[in-house]
Amino acid sequence: MRTRVLQATVITVILTVLLLGIPLAYSWLQLTDQNLTARATSIANEVRTNAEKRISDDRPIDKAMLQQIADSQPDLAVHITVTYEGRTIEAGPDPGNSTKVISTPGTSGVNVTVTITKADVRAHTASAAVLIIVAGLAAISIGVSVALWQAQRISAPLARLTRRAEEMGSGRARGPWRPSGITEIDTVAEELANSGAQLTERLEAESRLASDASHQLRTPLTALSMRLDEILATSSEEWVRDEARISLEQIDRLTEVVHDLINAPRSSQRRTPGVVELRTVLTQQSEEWSPAYRAAGRELRIQVPRAAAVWGSTGPLTQVVATLVENSLTHGGGRTLVKVRRNEKSTVVEISDEGPGIDPALGKRVFERSVSGRTSGTGVGLALARTLVEDDGGRLELLSEQPATFGVFLISAPDETTAGEEDTVLGAESADELGSLPQGAVLPRRRRGSAGHGHRARASARTSAPEDRSRS
Repeated sequence: MRTRVLQATVITVILTVLLLGIPLAYSWLQLTDQNLTARATSIANEVRTNAEKRISDDRPIDKAMLQQIADSQPDLAVHITVTYEGRTIEAGPDPGNSTKVISTPGTSGVNVTVTITKADVRAHTASAAVLIIVAGLAAISIGVSVALWQAQRISAPLARLTRRAEEMGSGRARGPWRPSGITEIDTVAEELANSGAQLTERLEAESRLASDASHQLRTPLTALSMRLDEILATSSEEWVRDEARISLEQIDRLTEVVHDLINAPRSSQRRTPGVVELRTVLTQQSEEWSPAYRAAGRELRIQVPRAAAVWGSTGPLTQVVATLVENSLTHGGGRTLVKVRRNEKSTVVEISDEGPGIDPALGKRVFERSVSGRTSGTGVGLALARTLVEDDGGRLELLSEQPATFGVFLISAPDETTAGEEDTVLGAESADELGSLPQGAVLPRRRRGSAGHGHRARASARTSAPEDRSRS
């Protein structure tokens, strides 16, 4: 800002000096020339008057008289020539190549010529030029000084206003604004302070709402968790224990989601990803969503290799997978397949189904907030899922519109599981489904151990599936 004000002012001053200085210089030089001509004419008249007076007094015209007049001009070197009755009388320095010559004839036959030397003409002209140049430089200097003062006067409040905005953005602006003397800047500062106060009030209100919501949600979740722990510890029915275990895992995940959502706005740093075992996450999702798929007359199939460790965060990654599986259940059709492909550097989780797919008019816009394929949707799920994946250094992409196929790209992490083992297939729980699994597939079932509030041990068991390749 300061540089721009300085440049604008200096350019304006220079243009003004040029526009006014050039005509002024020309007029000044013309005035100097006219003054020299007037002085030469005055000297010639003086010589003519003295010469005619001597002629009328019958006295001779001598060189001494002319030299006396020439010497009376201290700042001019003039050469005087008088011609009378065929005689020529001269006085003064040799004119050389003169540029200013004035001749005056007299009434008694006297002819007077006054010559100003070229050096004197040049000297007087140069003096005028120097005065003009000095005046122009003085004007430019004054303009630059004024520009510096004005730039400082404007830029200093703007710099303070910028720091004020930065402090307000970080929540450190507390002192009152000191008026700058510039009405526009003071008005902006006042409006900025008002906006900051309103924003602070809204943030405080949201913080209070988040705290209240956290308390109100955690209390019933804790009570429900304790009740399920009691059922798990006292029930002898295996299916009741399994359902209680799955419900407890869902409550744990819901508690983590509530905690993350409440604390995310307060955190100034991004979370640090850790090693997440995809097989554990997908097994949990299979157990949670398989009943809903069976109720809808559909199938959820998950294929995951045993070596499926990735860099990420368990809670957010679980939310992402749940969002995509739920999206397929709500908007898709037929069998939903969750397939994991990986190499040493990257891992891709593909979620696809056999439904009609995504409207081509939506395309990649499905990840934008408030964009939904149906009027009942909120348009938040996929946008939030993409944000959660990107926070852990991954990507969520739409690989195909018809059929709808989403891909979660993650960074592979070292895994101690023996490489080359066959994929685990999850989601087949009836006898018919078990009979249709590929050869060598296994179905993991995780059991709940002894439970204590706030800490639960988990173990997993695997059930082998019979060999059958009849599924197309």
